[in-house]
Formats: sequence, structure tokens, C-alpha cells
Amino acid sequence: MLEIKNISASYGRVEVLHDVNVRIEKGAFAGIIGRNGAGKSTLLKIVCGLLKADSGEVFIDGKNLKSIGKNDMAKLLAFMPQSVDTSFPFSVREFILFGRYPYMNMLKIPTQNDWDEVEKTINFMGIGHIAARKITGLSGGEKQKVLIAQTIAQNCQVLVFDEPTAHLDIGGQYAILEFLKDLNEQFGKTIIATLHDLNAAGEFCKTLVLMNEGRAMNAGTAQEVLNYQDIELAYQTKVVVKTNPISQKPYVIPIGNRTT
Repeated sequence: MLEIKNISASYGRVEVLHDVNVRIEKGAFAGIIGRNGAGKSTLLKIVCGLLKADSGEVFIDGKNLKSIGKNDMAKLLAFMPQSVDTSFPFSVREFILFGRYPYMNMLKIPTQNDWDEVEKTINFMGIGHIAARKITGLSGGEKQKVLIAQTIAQNCQVLVFDEPTAHLDIGGQYAILEFLKDLNEQFGKTIIATLHDLNAAGEFCKTLVLMNEGRAMNAGTAQEVLNYQDIELAYQTKVVVKTNPISQKPYVIPIGNRTT
């Protein structure tokens, strides 16, 4: 279980998170939603120990993250940021191997077990056909799968993704979310992801957290969070919320602010 208690954070004199309290149960697929600048990415970086909060605490299974060393933290929680440098011509297999660094010795020499974990991840992601290719020559969708594969290879119980479907078309987005859903349901991984597509978030996530101006405005199921009042307030645009006739999940239709 992940508990975020009274987290506030600033960049210089600008406060970007204000007394955030969020509880994410073990085994959840949690989506963090909200407009640009709402504090989503900052919150994830604090959860992952990459940024220091001005105040507040983060706990995983009752352990305060401040008491956990960096290497132990890397075995407990894996993080995929929005932007990853893929300019060096590593092979896909080599790039995924970087996810095994927390388990390697001081010389960072991979063991057979590390390579086995890499191959297991490649098979799970269905990317064996590109495993020998250079990451610099991949399409956007292929690259995103490899980044997720590197995160999975870290073999953590909690996997955190900052906009894992960014810059992908609808087919690519849903393919990525299906992989995350499989990780959650088949392997019991706790998934936390920031998402911009409200309808995709509602379809795939068991829990949603709606951020607004640095605060956790609402949290709960898609039916509880994706209501037109909260969405209009958080996104500053008028919407209509309907029910998907197949999944029975809510879907949001933006209609803008024009009255005519």
C-alpha cells in the first residue's frame, strides 16, 4: 500500500503541491489525471524519491521512504519518466538490461539471472522481433514498449509511469494500457500512471486521482471521479459525461466553453 501524507512541494517560491493526501492500495491500477501544471509529475517524482518535498511523508507498506536507501528503493519501486535519453545506439536487449542495475555487483556485470529476466520481459512484451535492433532506429510506439520493458525488468512490486502513452495514436495507447493491465491483473503489480486521456483512464484504471492546482481534488473509481462537475472545474472546460454502453464506464465528451 502507498500512502502519501500531507505532501507539499515548491519550485523556488512557486508552490506546486499543497497538502496532498492520497492512498493507493496494493495491487491497484491507479491513474493520476488533471490538466497540465496540476502537479501530477511532481507528485510522482516525490513518490519515487527523485524530488524532496517541502513537508509530508510517503510510505510503502508502512515504511517511510526517507528510511530506505537508494538501491533498496530501486528494488521496491520502478519509475519510467516522461523523457528518457535514447540517443545512444544500444540494442533493445542492452537497453532493457539497464533495468537490472540495482541487482548487479559494484562492477555492474550482469549475471545469467539478469539476462534471463531481460528475455522474460522481452517475451512478455512481444518484442523479440526487435530485440537485436538499435533503439535509435525504432518507431515511437516500439520505443515506448522498450522503455516499459526496461521498467518491468527492474522486477519491482510497484511500477510508476509518467505519461506512458504520450505521443502515441489511439491504437498504440490502448496497446500500452493493455500491457499495464496484464501486469496488474496477471502478476499483481501495483501500477501508478499519469494519463491525459480521461476515457482511457476510466476504462483501464481501478482507481483515479484527480489533481487540480496542486491538490488531490477527488479520488475513487471512474464513476466517482469522472463526473462533469469535477472535470469542468479541474479542466476549465464544459463537458458531457455519458456511459459506455459496452463497459458501463463513464466517458467524457468535451464541448468547450462557447454558448452558441
